[in-house]
Amino acid sequence: MGAGREDREYSLDHGPHGIADLDRMPRDARYELVNGWIVMSPWPGMRHDYVGKKLVRILDSAIESAGADLYVNGPVDMYTVRGLRVPDIAVADWASVRQGLEDDERAHSPHSIKLVIEVISRNSGSERTDRYEKAVEYAASGVQEYWIVDTHPTVNITRYALASAYLTYHRLERVFAGAVFKSETPVPIEFDPAVLLEA
Repeated sequence: MGAGREDREYSLDHGPHGIADLDRMPRDARYELVNGWIVMSPWPGMRHDYVGKKLVRILDSAIESAGADLYVNGPVDMYTVRGLRVPDIAVADWASVRQGLEDDERAHSPHSIKLVIEVISRNSGSERTDRYEKAVEYAASGVQEYWIVDTHPTVNITRYALASAYLTYHRLERVFAGAVFKSETPVPIEFDPAVLLEA
């Protein structure tokens, strides 16, 4: 499957491009490599940034409480079956991260990633990509769980898990503010999505 229409609208020049071409791009936006296309995403707005930072703190706290050997950060560079993506947040196995640091790797391997999260930026052109293109790509790359966080009409999280026999995701649930979001991947965690926009 090729890049989606939104990807093509934001893509630069014509491919095929490689990692070296991606690394020559200016730092004025986020750039990803998808099937030989360099795709640009504008920097997200304040709400997106705030929600992302809150989620990193929540996950970090849950990882520490569980004593798990995991690393959470975002945005991060991650190889996929189609090139290189920059998910908003990823949780990786610390052993793989340590090896990547030692080897001075360019990006995370998808096999080290336990969870990827994308925060929807409305009217950015990337919503369809987050909901459909990246879901297919992350699943095909073997990422165990995928969360999509949306702040409209109220904060909600849609949770997908990998059906490993088929390398596709199946939707587990969509949880709105006022209810409790729970997951066991990558560690036991529960919270009301409403906290993501609390000051």
